[in-house]
Amino acid sequence: MPYIIDGNNLVGCFPDITLDDPEARSRLLFVIRKFQENKKNNIIIVFDGESDEGMRNQMTSSKFTIVYPEIGNSADDEIKEILSGFNYFKDVVVVTSDRELKTFARKKGAKTINSIEFYFELKRFSHIYGKKEENQKRIDAELDETEVDQWMKIFNER
Repeated sequence: MPYIIDGNNLVGCFPDITLDDPEARSRLLFVIRKFQENKKNNIIIVFDGESDEGMRNQMTSSKFTIVYPEIGNSADDEIKEILSGFNYFKDVVVVTSDRELKTFARKKGAKTINSIEFYFELKRFSHIYGKKEENQKRIDAELDETEVDQWMKIFNER
């Protein structure tokens, strides 16, 4: 299920990320990349304005693409163009709070998720993923000989 995300729109839903922050895009991309790596969905995230690297499209992996519109176009225009390139819309999800864009996507047959709803989905995922990561660190933890000896003393006393 591919997700097409209105990046600037989604940044506005994060209480700890603002568009004034020069790291806003990077911080958002980090969260979405973790989501994508776990869910294995295709993600196309579209930001307004120019990229920091001056590139229009960046494919960071075969399933994760960052897109910046051509000069004179908006992210919404770019999302419409990307959406029009799909032949099968039933599984496409457009993440935006823009009414016009949601209407356009629905008319094509795509699903839409409001940006704030997707933020809460990411937040739930981050919480679950964080616990999994923390548990894995505990599983992978290595004890030195002193710690092993201490634990052996504790368990042998019982």
